[in-house]
Amino acid sequence: MVYPIVKPQENREYGPTGNQEHVKSVLIVDDSPQIRGLLRAALSQSGWVVCGEAGNGREGILQAEHLQPDLIILDLSMPEMNGFDAARELKRIMPAVPLIMFTTHLTQGLERQAMQSGIHRVFSKSDGSTHLISCVSSLLNQP
Repeated sequence: MVYPIVKPQENREYGPTGNQEHVKSVLIVDDSPQIRGLLRAALSQSGWVVCGEAGNGREGILQAEHLQPDLIILDLSMPEMNGFDAARELKRIMPAVPLIMFTTHLTQGLERQAMQSGIHRVFSKSDGSTHLISCVSSLLNQP
């Protein structure tokens, strides 16, 4: 099931300067509705638009092609297509879009494999979303 929240052209809001400007958009790809909800809340509170959600890698790729997000957050273990396979395909079709993996299975080997798949950073779900949000800010060049 695909979960669009806004259309790409709707990513214009009033920024910190009071002027209408492009607000960076994020696509969340995770099979857990609870994790998607937590990430959506944390990202929205930090000023980003969650342009869509997907419950597996295949849906994530379709959403990314349609919504053209500025950044994508991926889970590793998902039905139909895992985060590594989705990342490789996303890098092929959208090489400039940063990818972050948010997973429960963080090991050094997994982190190395993630980087080889085109993922910029990997975060453990057990650490919460604070470090992830900080990384999103850094990758999207926002203060």
